[in-house]
Formats: sequence, structure tokens, C-alpha cells
Amino acid sequence: MKSKRIISDSNTKRAAVSPAGFTIIELVVATAVIGLLIGLTLPAIQTARNSARQLQCLNNMRNVGIALLQNTDTAQRFPACGYFGDGTPATFGQYRSWVVDLLPYLDQAQIYNNWDFEKSCKDPVNIPLAGQHIPIITCPDDLSVTPGQGNLSYVLNGGIGFTAQIGGVHNCPVDGRGRRLDLNGNGIICHSSTADEGVPSDRDLFFYMGLFYNETWKGETRADRHYTMAGITDGASNTLLISENLRTGYDPESWTANWSSPSPFLTSFYIGDPCLNGRCTTGNVDYNLANSGTSAINAGIKQAEGRAPFPSSLHAGGVNVGYCDGHFAFLSEKIDGKVYAALASPQGQALAGTLLEQ
Repeated sequence: MKSKRIISDSNTKRAAVSPAGFTIIELVVATAVIGLLIGLTLPAIQTARNSARQLQCLNNMRNVGIALLQNTDTAQRFPACGYFGDGTPATFGQYRSWVVDLLPYLDQAQIYNNWDFEKSCKDPVNIPLAGQHIPIITCPDDLSVTPGQGNLSYVLNGGIGFTAQIGGVHNCPVDGRGRRLDLNGNGIICHSSTADEGVPSDRDLFFYMGLFYNETWKGETRADRHYTMAGITDGASNTLLISENLRTGYDPESWTANWSSPSPFLTSFYIGDPCLNGRCTTGNVDYNLANSGTSAINAGIKQAEGRAPFPSSLHAGGVNVGYCDGHFAFLSEKIDGKVYAALASPQGQALAGTLLEQ
């Protein structure tokens, strides 16, 4: 019996002095395995987060697009992308953007009801309202969003360009870089008459190639250029309504640049000019230019805020867009220029027989 107790005591002492836990080698191996697992998991998590942000961005755009179509149905016409004075001293100024008209449809009736439509967006009455952050008009992937500064991530289909100058609206079409266009190729910039030429005017062709335009809000001279749903002869499902642009909205270099600004560089997106140097003469039209260079989809991501009125996003490979029939989809940044221009045009068929025929 004594012998057995001695053996038992000896075993207990050996157990007591045995090392506990992991060895250094085991810890190194365990750490390596954990690191490997984290390395394999993080990309999947990041991808899931990116997908969630893209989906939220698309959902926000969908709500804005539906509000836009509701407003169009109520008014029996598409709104102007921006409202200006007529350029005279009495009405000089920038009044508002399309976003202001949509506020009641975006659960922002209080801002809308307090907005003074007789005064510009720069008036002290409207400035505090325009600085309010409205989450639904911003994309979660828009890194330029600054809280409390009236940010905007979505813009309307301006087609080939715009007609606006400081303080007012004019009728001479310019492209997204501000260059005046000779769309009918007759050598006359801002050609407005068809009687002496027998060809569509620059203004007519300009109207066929986009959906939203600037208008005069106050004053005697009113630009009457807008679409109704019935005027989209190419089909609502084939006509772009809205897109993302990370380079719009709040501009830290301009304290009045926010969702209320009617500046054409902040309200709309444009396709690239399909005519070399803005001159649509014979042999000078190339629709590959519509999605190329600094005008291409996603090319403006690194450009200055408010200086790149072209579709852009941080979604890999393209941007979210909405169409006039109310459906929304992802548009590839590699889309063919001719197809892209056709989607921007509500009346591409009206270009038949012109140098800009699609």
C-alpha cells in the first residue's frame, strides 16, 4: 500500500511541473491560421458592404426618379432642370433647381412650403433651407457628401448640353464643356431659322438630343423648351431620366452650390459632343465621342467638384441610371457611344435625314 501511495505522489508532482497552454510554435501556427482566415474573409465582407451601398444608392435614386415621374404626371410636363431670370436687372439671378419642385414628393413638404419662389436660391430666406441635408438625394458611396451642406448625388438627362448664361437663359446650345455647337453643320453657330436653309435649326436638333432644359422663371423672355411624356417618341423605356454624379451638389469652393442651385453643371449630366470641336459638318460626326475622354462615364471622378457634369460613381464598372418608364438599372461605363447617345435622346428618330442621324 505504501508503494502505491509513493507512485501516486510522484505522478502528481510530475503533473504539477508540466508546462500549461501553447508552445511558441503552436502560437505562431495559430496566429498564422487566424491571419489567413481574416485575409480570406475581409474581401468578402468588403464586397458585401459595397453591394449594400450600391443597392442603397439605387434605392435612393429609385425614390427620386419616382418622385420625378409623379411631379411630371401632376404638371403634365417634365420640370426644367434649372430656373433662371431673363438676364435683365429686375430678374437677374438663379432661382432654383428641379430638386425644389420635387420636395413635396420626397417627404420634404416643410422645406417646400417655406421656400420663397419669388426669390433666388441665394437669397437669405432660401439659403438656410437649401443647406439642409436630405439623405434620399445622396448616394452612400458619394465621398464628397458633407453633412449639413445640401448635398446632391443625382442629376437629370441634359442630352448634349445646355443653354444658360450668368443670370439668365439664352437659346444658343453649348456642350458639357460650354462650347457653342453648330449641330446642323451649316457653319452658323446658334442657327435658329429653318426658312432660309431648308434644314433643322441648331435649336431644333439640340431639343431632340436631351430631355431636361433650363427655363426662365421670371421676366418677359421665357425659354419654352420642355418635354411631356407623350413627346418621348423613342419610347420611355429607351430614354434616360436620371443618373449618378459624384461631382455635383455641394461645392466647398462655392458656398451657394447645393441641391437648390440651377447651375447646369450641378443639375444635369451630358453625353460627350459627338461632333469634332462642336462642328457637325459632313464626315465630322462620330458617336464614339459620346462616351470618351473626360466626358466618358466615370471619367470625372477625379475632376473638381461642380466641374464634371457627366455620370460618375464609385461602383465598379459603371453607374446606376433610371429610365422614363420607371425602371432602374446599372449602366456599363463601356457602353457604345452611339447606344449611349440614343438612350439620352427622346426623339432620335427626328434626326433622320440630318448629319446627326443615329
